[in-house]
Amino acid sequence: MANSKKYHYYVMVMTNEGPKYVTGIGDHHTAYWNEEEKPMEFGSASYAEDVYVGLCMNFFTAVLVKSRFEIDHHPYNYADYDLKFEKKNKEEAE
Repeated sequence: MANSKKYHYYVMVMTNEGPKYVTGIGDHHTAYWNEEEKPMEFGSASYAEDVYVGLCMNFFTAVLVKSRFEIDHHPYNYADYDLKFEKKNKEEAE
């Protein structure tokens, strides 16, 4: 088997520009997410969970991502698109 790890752990942050993976941890436990960089793979589930909880405690919407495969890019390129949510009327929703 080429990949001996069972799972890969990442943290995703929901930003105004769309979801982005944490790409680095700096001084004083500061998390960074830069869509030009590769997502940071955390060495253990507990480390990823600590970062995820820390972001949530600081009022960021974040999720812990547990993947069977290595993730090497961010979900979408939101810079090229405008995203606008519009409320449907009841007739369209049904």
